[in-house]
Amino acid sequence: MTPRDAILAHVNRQLGKYDLFRALLAHEDWRVPRPEGATLPTILVTDAAMTATIWAFSEEAAYEAACAQLNAAAIGPVARVSRLDEVLAEEDPRVVRLSIDPSSPIAFHVQTDELAALRRLARSVGVERAMAARDYTKVARFDRFAVPYFGVLGQGHNLITLPSPRGKMLAAFCAADAIDAFLAAGSDENRAQVKFAIVDGRQLFGIVQDVALGVLMNPMGPRTFGFELDVCRDIAAS
Repeated sequence: MTPRDAILAHVNRQLGKYDLFRALLAHEDWRVPRPEGATLPTILVTDAAMTATIWAFSEEAAYEAACAQLNAAAIGPVARVSRLDEVLAEEDPRVVRLSIDPSSPIAFHVQTDELAALRRLARSVGVERAMAARDYTKVARFDRFAVPYFGVLGQGHNLITLPSPRGKMLAAFCAADAIDAFLAAGSDENRAQVKFAIVDGRQLFGIVQDVALGVLMNPMGPRTFGFELDVCRDIAAS
């Protein structure tokens, strides 16, 4: 699904927020205004409210449309990046809006709290790619794994484990939509009782051997990964 198709489906209420964000993050060819050698995108201000915005073009035609409406000099140097999370994951607190294809007929704007949610998902998608590529150093450095439990930490709490063909696995999550999918599968009573501890990769994969035979990441999707104990030890040691 192209970014344009995903945005159109979202506007028509056929695609949820996180599905839209994942479609944008899955697209592999972006043009982003950014000075040469810089890591953060150019901040553009084009309205009377002085809204600090970054732009991202999903195709060459969208960039050309912006140049025709504004001009290339006003946009400045443009970097071509393979993934949108390359420019979103490093947060710039000055920026309050992201505009996708701003001069196209189907322009889309993500701002304030929604932009913060997109940034968090961008980091989550980045660690999912690291899991798929077995880049365990990056997995170990991720600091927003969520581990579900019942009770009060340190006072008789129970970490939530799930059965699998290879034995009991510790449930864990790296993305907000994965947590939502997990909670939606339970009863109202269970949802009210579940809490989450936020840990980094070394903590998560270092403690699992005390409670289970591995980690089941995002057990209800959208991207599920299983890690047996030997791999957990490798990640914790990375």
